[in-house]
Amino acid sequence: MELNLIKITSEIPKPMKNILLPISGLLFFLITSCSTGTKTPPFIIDDHIHYKANDEFEKSLVEIYSKHNAMACLMINMQDIDRGIAFAKAHPDRVIPYAAVDIESPNVLQDVQKVYDMGFKGLGELFAKHYDYNDPRYDSLWTLAEKLGMPIAPHTGNLATGHMDHLRPAQLADICAEHPRLIIHAAHFGNPWYEEAAEAARRNTNLYFDMTGSSLIKKENDPGYWAQWLWWTDAIGKPHMPKNAIPAWEKIVFGTDEGPDQLEENIRRFNKALDACNVPDSSRAECYGLTMARIHGIKVPGN
Repeated sequence: MELNLIKITSEIPKPMKNILLPISGLLFFLITSCSTGTKTPPFIIDDHIHYKANDEFEKSLVEIYSKHNAMACLMINMQDIDRGIAFAKAHPDRVIPYAAVDIESPNVLQDVQKVYDMGFKGLGELFAKHYDYNDPRYDSLWTLAEKLGMPIAPHTGNLATGHMDHLRPAQLADICAEHPRLIIHAAHFGNPWYEEAAEAARRNTNLYFDMTGSSLIKKENDPGYWAQWLWWTDAIGKPHMPKNAIPAWEKIVFGTDEGPDQLEENIRRFNKALDACNVPDSSRAECYGLTMARIHGIKVPGN
């Protein structure tokens, strides 16, 4: 069953502030809850999915994400930016385009300005290959992204190649502290450095993480595991807590890092963790879409 529940009033404005997302909340809530797990909010933004430049991928994304009233931060490789941005502009109710610039390219600043001018809304997925993310070599890049209002989605933790050294969450904390208007929603919750990622997010209002990758699979049989790292909700207002602290799970955003056909499975995994950690409906809504909607200026009625 497909539901066309999102109405768009203009074509990808900057920064998408005029997008209107009227939602038939109760109906969609009942359908989604029955098919993918309990307490799934009626609006979803997947903060992390990689684009494949072919008709099959595009058709699948539009059909499946429409069914679930979902949008996607779509990570588009530089060789595919022309086709990718055309796809995004054709489906502004589904796609938030991100450009996967090479942060070690000597032309990275020109690349960022180019993709911004084309209509890209963010940068990602980003990878530090030879230097730490907080190395001064990258500072001009973070400064430009902050100036342009482009959120960044860097990889953290282990890579399929086995590399890990330059991809620690603590490095992002330093960037956030030096660039307070730069929004970072990083991939993989620092796997395996979960405590480091959580504490970095707790202290920096502009830092979020998704739990994509192997983490939720690894802890499939221990879904309450995450509560030990996302601990501080009940401590808000107490000594040694940031004055602007928010509930711990609201520093986590939903993502898949898998093909569109795996959206429901990723919702199931994420709901299992949320259920085990007793995450309230208000925080679930933030995780699933409201946080990313605010970041991109997307208006969600009733919020």
